[in-house]
Amino acid sequence: MRKSLVLATLLILAFTPSSGRAEQSVEDRAFAAALETRLKMLELEKSRCGDGISTANQQAWETLDRTERRYNRDSRGGLTSREKLELGQAQSNIDSATDAGVACANRIETERTNIKALLLNPERLRQESDRLRSEFRQELLVLVTEARAASTTLSARRSYGEFVLKMDAVEKRLRLIRAKYAIPLSRGDHKALKVPISGACNALYAAVGDWKQLSQADQEVTGMRAAVARAAKWEATIFEGRLRAAQLKQTEALKRLADQTETTLALIQEATGVAGQEEESKMGKATP
Repeated sequence: MRKSLVLATLLILAFTPSSGRAEQSVEDRAFAAALETRLKMLELEKSRCGDGISTANQQAWETLDRTERRYNRDSRGGLTSREKLELGQAQSNIDSATDAGVACANRIETERTNIKALLLNPERLRQESDRLRSEFRQELLVLVTEARAASTTLSARRSYGEFVLKMDAVEKRLRLIRAKYAIPLSRGDHKALKVPISGACNALYAAVGDWKQLSQADQEVTGMRAAVARAAKWEATIFEGRLRAAQLKQTEALKRLADQTETTLALIQEATGVAGQEEESKMGKATP
């Protein structure tokens, strides 16, 4: 009786997954489900690969029809130089659209093949899932660095143009992350880091608008001061009133930007702190 009880206990322990394995299994299933969804999306994308060819053909037929109608009405015959150029361009557009359509179909088929291979191999599926998670984390850390660089320019308020350039880098990074790491985003990978950096980026975008409004207000004040200086005595009062109104707008815009800058810097500091913790955690795990 005792031997049977021990055997039953061992069997229960053997077939009961640990919390770590159960969690990993859930992640693997979520990743597989996301890949299945991606396969369906690829089917839809592939059906649209030929859209450019259809458009190019339609435009070519319209060009040819227009040319033939003109040709049949003209007793002199022959094609004009412009018509020859248009027909040549129409053929070139068809060739380019065909090449693009084939490349589109090949790209999609390659991705479909890779996804199907992953779904058939649980070990590769797990490795790919881990790789995406790791790369996604690294891209978030790079985004923190680029957002911090933009916030430094915002805080110093040196150059609006420089700030916009740095925000372009932030925007490109965000587009890359959304396009390449849709699955890690959807399953909530590195949420502790993603949430504060998302808030910081939103604040930076708001600051772009506030700084632009301040720049416009500064230009308006400069213009009104010049107008007051040039104004005749009888119109000086009018321009002075406009100058005061412009200065009021300038003060309000400056206040908005100052408030937004303070909010942005606080969010950047939070995101930077979380990023630092992430790095320390990674180093701690790497240390034997």
